[in-house]
Amino acid sequence: MIRYYCPFCSTQYQLHKTRSDGVFICGICGDPLIKKNLLSSRRIIGAVAASAFLAPLLIMIIYVVKDFTKEKFPSNSESFVLLTSDKTWII
Repeated sequence: MIRYYCPFCSTQYQLHKTRSDGVFICGICGDPLIKKNLLSSRRIIGAVAASAFLAPLLIMIIYVVKDFTKEKFPSNSESFVLLTSDKTWII
């Protein structure tokens, strides 16, 4: 997808119009608009750099969640009794 912009006008106040021959022009100054690709090399390099820093964090979170779901209870019956002993408190 290609975006059009006017290099002379502010990006906040750009109006796009089409001339009779099909060329896009700026509605403020009347100059032809310039094509700007949606994906540029700077954006691609930035996305790769951001993923290089975020990938280890996401992998660590996945392994921590898996570790908590695989947590096993102790098989020793004595410690299990201590964990499940029912105490009643009278206030």
